[in-house]
Amino acid sequence: MTTLLAELARAVRAALEGAVAAGRTPGAVALIGRDGDTLCHLAVGERMVAPEVRPMEPDTVFDLASLTKPVATATVILQLVARGDLALDTPLSAIIPAFRGEGRERATIRHLLTHSSGLPAYWHLATHLGETVPPAERRAEAISSICALPLEYAPCEGFVYSCLGFIVLASVAEIVGGRALAELAREGVFAPLGMADTGFLPGPELVARCAATEQLPEGTLCGVVHDENARWLGGVGGNAGLFGTAEDLARFVRMVLRGGELEGAHILQPETVAPMTSAQHDRAGRRRGLGWDIDSTYTPAIRGDFQGGFGHTGYTGTSIWVHAPTGGYVILLTNRVHLGRDREIAPLRREVATLAARHLLRPGSTGGPT
Repeated sequence: MTTLLAELARAVRAALEGAVAAGRTPGAVALIGRDGDTLCHLAVGERMVAPEVRPMEPDTVFDLASLTKPVATATVILQLVARGDLALDTPLSAIIPAFRGEGRERATIRHLLTHSSGLPAYWHLATHLGETVPPAERRAEAISSICALPLEYAPCEGFVYSCLGFIVLASVAEIVGGRALAELAREGVFAPLGMADTGFLPGPELVARCAATEQLPEGTLCGVVHDENARWLGGVGGNAGLFGTAEDLARFVRMVLRGGELEGAHILQPETVAPMTSAQHDRAGRRRGLGWDIDSTYTPAIRGDFQGGFGHTGYTGTSIWVHAPTGGYVILLTNRVHLGRDREIAPLRREVATLAARHLLRPGSTGGPT
């Protein structure tokens, strides 16, 4: 390990240990890379503290929460676009006819991907539709209800980060792709990329390696999606539900940085990666790519000292920031909600990203595995 890499590893470990000591999260995994090299991959703290204590490991499987949006849902949608089965400017009403009236016909697939469709941020499905809806009928009920919600604004006239929009996109993928989102993502993205520990509805072997999330009255969630809407929908929401490891996410990021290809697996095309990772609306506070955050109100917490790039956060305490000019990326996975929803992880996100930026932008910094 070079001196600079040793300094980076020490600084990142100190940041992670400080967050654990401050009670912001029981544990964390950080992976900083550049191109194909892993510069730093550390695990600190515990992946579970109740009902038993389990240590955090570098290959811990996390509930990725809203990282589901760019990594699974947006990627599958863009694969359908690349195949000619769908167009970004296709009106949503052409696929889901119930989305009509009061200007809804203007909303397109592009608007859903950039959170500019007019749909509200969130709507608690279990509260409004109830737990008695049969599982096989829940997605249809959810889509019907979401389509009837009043719009927050006319499509393309505003920005509201909308989990509901990505729940709708999961149904678009299923209708157009002919299979459920989980299958499309597994067969078209995760399996070709060798992301063996990533997917929806993890089986027993992966659950045993999962970081626990919220402690509910009925028990601690571990290997079961934290997001209530995704959970009501059977674990696959489109907005959430994906589980995975830092190493698998690094493979995904490297694919994006290389224009959609990794080790012979062609997942996307350069012409679909470009709009995915660049601003589709040039208005302050709402600069989003197709699934990714470019420079919105959410950006400062994950970008640190990087200027430019793209990334995303997840409510459970997960985040990715990618800096294409250096080929660098920062993956931070925590289970902060295991200690309660009030635990603030933004300071750690900024600190780790800034440490990575100072290394990657430093003259003479070198890559290579730790």
